[in-house]
Amino acid sequence: MNKNQPQIQRNLWENPWGYVESFFIGIGLIVTGLFLEVFSTSNNAFTLSYPYNVVFLIGYVLLLFVAYKWFTNSQIVRWLTKVPASISSITLITFLVMIMGIIPQIPSENNIINNLGLNRITSNWAFLLILFQFLTCLGLISIKRILQFKWANFGFILNHTGLFLALTAGMLGTGDLQRLSINVYENKPSFIATDGNRNEIELPFAFYLKDFIIDEYNPKLALVDNKTGNIAHNDGKNLYLVEKGETYYFHNFEVKIDEFLPNAIRFGMRYEAVNEIGSPPAAKITVKNIENDSIQNAWISSGSFRYPYESLKISEDYSVVMTIPEVKKFSSDIDILTQEGERISTVLEVNKPFKYKGWKIYQLSYDDKMGKWSNLSVLELVKDPWLPLIYIGIFMMIAGAIYMFWMGNKITKNKE
Repeated sequence: MNKNQPQIQRNLWENPWGYVESFFIGIGLIVTGLFLEVFSTSNNAFTLSYPYNVVFLIGYVLLLFVAYKWFTNSQIVRWLTKVPASISSITLITFLVMIMGIIPQIPSENNIINNLGLNRITSNWAFLLILFQFLTCLGLISIKRILQFKWANFGFILNHTGLFLALTAGMLGTGDLQRLSINVYENKPSFIATDGNRNEIELPFAFYLKDFIIDEYNPKLALVDNKTGNIAHNDGKNLYLVEKGETYYFHNFEVKIDEFLPNAIRFGMRYEAVNEIGSPPAAKITVKNIENDSIQNAWISSGSFRYPYESLKISEDYSVVMTIPEVKKFSSDIDILTQEGERISTVLEVNKPFKYKGWKIYQLSYDDKMGKWSNLSVLELVKDPWLPLIYIGIFMMIAGAIYMFWMGNKITKNKE
């Protein structure tokens, strides 16, 4: 090219649109979305539920095919299939995700944040509009490669089509996602759940809690400052596991655990092992003051909702106390009662859900005031019918990446 030849400068909005126009359009979509957030009369996020989301997906894909097949020479379709449109939308989505990481996604006391919806980015109109632009780019590019199919582009098609499917299913599936909780009491069937808005929902099956089980760690000993009520540190350690026969040293005191009862009740001057509701752990300890060799013997207990705790004052400054036992794990032995008369037995544990007719049933919580004597188990039920499509999209992306890696190695070997 002749250096003296004058360079032709392209005017703004002149065909083809480049990065400047693409960012103008993207920022315009974000501003439009923020205006919709401010002037929207509804506080609920915009969602589509079945069957409207299915109709929308089918219509959207057909519209993309029609747009590419018969309007491929139009300015906007040509722009949507080019790199600047994709890069600008990805950049702006990343920017909004960064805002989501900076601003807590919870109700805020700042009216500006609330009005602009910056504390609910994933349901914000600005995010939805710019994501819709990105999905349109992704869909048109995928259709272009499918209609111009070559085996060399197979990995590209899998990657882009999989991402389109995963993102679209994730967006449209929010309207069909159900997340419910239900309180189940021992020896009593329960079939009324509640959603996030405290609305009652009748389930097509019932839960029957046969037994709620909690495994606890042994309680711990601690030295408490009598003046402040705080736990005193002892060379970087302040809690010691209660086990019979163990000896610990707190400052100038030697503490020996003579006896430990996981469930006990005081009878006169001593504790006796019992198996009653609310019976707390108790330990008999011997405390020796190393400086003057004085010795104290006493029972201490962590207490419970039914019985008070007991501590031992070993000096004017300190007392020995027993902490409330920490929960090791908890589970529910339940039956699922179906309308057909079936009785399905399972044991629910935390992070080990049970699947039943599209529902994932989780062990959520219990009555923490009652502790291991709780006769209440709180279960969580989650149903996401669009989740298989999301998984299919993810597996397509993985398969596309593997295929492209394999093809890359094959090309390299052929060159060698």
